[in-house]
Amino acid sequence: MSYALCLRNRSFTPAEPMASRRRLATLLASLAACGEPADPGENTGSSTAVPATTEPSTTSSTGDAITAPTTGESSTGSSTSGSSDASSSDATTGDPTTGEGSTTGPIGCAKNVVLMGYWPPTNEMLRPWSTDPTQNPDGWIGANWGGHGYDVYAFFPEFPPDGDPTDDDIGEPGAVGSPDYDLRVDYQATSADFWRLVDEYQPVILVTTSRGGDIGWEVEAREGGHGLDNPGGPAQDWLSDAHGAEHHPTKATTESRSWDAISEYRQGKTLPSQLPIEAIVAATEPLGLTSVVVDQQTSGNFLSGFLGLHGLYYNQLAPHNVAAGHIHVGYGLPVADASALLEATLHAVLQAHPADAVDCP
Repeated sequence: MSYALCLRNRSFTPAEPMASRRRLATLLASLAACGEPADPGENTGSSTAVPATTEPSTTSSTGDAITAPTTGESSTGSSTSGSSDASSSDATTGDPTTGEGSTTGPIGCAKNVVLMGYWPPTNEMLRPWSTDPTQNPDGWIGANWGGHGYDVYAFFPEFPPDGDPTDDDIGEPGAVGSPDYDLRVDYQATSADFWRLVDEYQPVILVTTSRGGDIGWEVEAREGGHGLDNPGGPAQDWLSDAHGAEHHPTKATTESRSWDAISEYRQGKTLPSQLPIEAIVAATEPLGLTSVVVDQQTSGNFLSGFLGLHGLYYNQLAPHNVAAGHIHVGYGLPVADASALLEATLHAVLQAHPADAVDCP
């Protein structure tokens, strides 16, 4: 089923080129006028612009797996990295992949923020924080971003040949993403890439994002808890990604920490967001760009919720991580608006956690 047909026949709520540089400019302009499909299988819980609570939820989305047959190989993902001159006036320059020469804060260590995304507009709004010169030819802006004392890095997929995943069926290469870049929309690739990246960058703050449905800027209050009506194991809590040899996150095909996360946080047991939600709402709502809400449910049981749960599970495992959480971005939100909302969100999160008060990894 095509994405366009899916949108006509199903109601989705929250759930993401390799284009040449010439096509990238065209894509950035066109995304502002084009809608994107929602992450399939997302839960349809109500949203409210009030702070999240931290008690486990007993309402989470479930769903039958989509078993559309596909061909293709599952990916473990690989990324290319490079360095570029920082364009921010507040930034100090250095090696963006090692942190050498970048601002490290008053106690002399690299304090990294990691941002992750999937389908547009999330990959486009994250582009300025990528150190890969192919993905971000204008240059990395993350060194001492905003003067907050943190270096900010972003990772996201690309969608060749046209940068638009909406004209491909779910699970097809054009919708999953290129194997040459991080975080393909595939359970196996996401698991491998996520743990490789956080192990390398040791983020003290981690914000994951994904594209949702007919929403604006939606901060997720919690993740996990799926499979309430599932008599089987954790793999079947998740909708099929319709890609590769295995369509679900299994014990044999995902990193052990991924399996631990989805095994523990299921059947009503959730993890609360560790982002300063009230501060994010206060920083983004006055911009007047779109609706800003707090979803008291989860990001759902497709790739959005899978990535979001990973972020909160990392927060549980890593004592140095002081903030983590997931944000759903509406498919119709212009890239410029999504970028402005992300910047406001980042300022709010970093102001809530001053670098000199955060321990080294």
